Amino acid sequence: MTENIKIILVSALTLVGALAVVMIVFAIVVRRHMARQRKKVESFGKESEQHVDAMLKKAFGEENVMTGVYLPYINLDYDKFAEIDQIVILRSGVFVIEVKSHNGFIDNPNQHDWWQTYNDKKIRFYNPLRQNNTHARIVGDILKSGGQYNVPIHNVVVFTSNRVSFSNKYDNLLKKHELIGYIKRVGKKNSMSVTQTSRVRALIKSKAVTGTKVERSHRNAMRKYQEKKR
Repeated sequence: MTENIKIILVSALTLVGALAVVMIVFAIVVRRHMARQRKKVESFGKESEQHVDAMLKKAFGEENVMTGVYLPYINLDYDKFAEIDQIVILRSGVFVIEVKSHNGFIDNPNQHDWWQTYNDKKIRFYNPLRQNNTHARIVGDILKSGGQYNVPIHNVVVFTSNRVSFSNKYDNLLKKHELIGYIKRVGKKNSMSVTQTSRVRALIKSKAVTGTKVERSHRNAMRKYQEKKR
């Protein structure tokens, strides 16, 4: 009887050990798959930003376009930075642009989250209009800190895919081919002098932060936020 119990215990322990190994291997495979998917998404995003960057510089000149800018939240008492995809600085105002590469149908109510439906999958993501409104406020705070008041700041979100549609339309939610025309139309009046425009440009550039440490810290924070939302 005792010998049988020993055999059962050994078999049970062996089974538990085997299951533990399987679970560890599965977790590693899932983590690697998620990492590959994340890099793939980030790659698409970078390509989209580069395409928009080329469009903007061709239309408005390289000196008026800033790309991949990290700006500080200057009203906080600790270091925190926001990554802004594109900033266009013209006499007609400052255009703060968020670039998205999502495909498929976007359910986009005036709420905290939007939903992407693509290939029978439904994915939640943070409302980019609200996200970029925060970016626009950051730019505004920086300008005010440098004595530049009443500068028109425009919150613009552009989707680069030709295979995207929306449940709701907003004036500042654009497809790629609409972007240049929108900036020219909305900013057709010269609200700032040449001198003020130069000061605004210099002030924003003076606050911009670059470096792999800042980029890595920001991206890690965003990944943790996205994982927490799942």
